[in-house]
Parts: sequence; C-alpha cells; structure tokens
Amino acid sequence: MAELLAGDIRANANRAGNMLKGVFYVCPICGNVVHALGEGSFSCCGSTMFPQEAEEPDADHAFSIERIEDDWYVTLDHPMTKDHYISFVAYATMDGICFKKLYPEQSVQPRFHITGRGRIYLYCNQHGLFTSLTPRK
Repeated sequence: MAELLAGDIRANANRAGNMLKGVFYVCPICGNVVHALGEGSFSCCGSTMFPQEAEEPDADHAFSIERIEDDWYVTLDHPMTKDHYISFVAYATMDGICFKKLYPEQSVQPRFHITGRGRIYLYCNQHGLFTSLTPRK
C-alpha cells in the first residue's frame, strides 16, 4: 500500500503463474530434462544444465500439428537413430504441461488431449528446442 501511495509502481515479475513461460533444461551428457517455472540453477551428471532457447522450426524440424477428435496429433519425419533423434515433445498451456518422451527408432507421432490454446515444444538432441503455437480450435 505504501508503494502505491508513494507512486512507486512496480511491474509484477512473477513468472510462476503461466506455464507457457516455463524454461526447459537438458543435460548435455544423459539427456535428462528439467522444466522449471522460471530461471534456476540445475546440474546433472556433474555438468551444469543451461536453459534452452526455443526457436521457430527450420526446414528439417517443421512439425505438423493436426486436430484429431479431442487431441493434437504432432508428426515429424525426422531421423530417430541413437545419435540423432527427437528426445521429447511437450504441450504447454497457461495452466499445465504434458511431456511425451521419445526414444531412438520410435516414430515422432505423439498425441495430446486438447486442454486449450498453447504451444508445442519439440527437442532434437543435435539441434535444440523448437516451438510452435497450436492451431485455433
């Protein structure tokens, strides 16, 4: 109240209220994934995990998001070898996140129950994190 009366207006820096503003950390050695609601300091396998910057998909990682019944169906034709593969796909909305872990020799075809407009995140172990908005219903 004193800040308001003094005219000292501060912007709310609380990022924890929106899952869409979460941060992904991936271990460079074993591939473990941490999702945090803000910046943090994480380590795994004796190595520091750095925040991943999500980019728009390039030509090799342009995944499709299609609505099938009450699910988002994500597909991507991508190598799924032991050295080069999609490690996970995640669907984030303002109030939740759902992860699908993928493994080499598995196809990239996860389905997510639609819980609102959000973002799909896809992580390639060689090229990093990519993201795209879900289509409008």
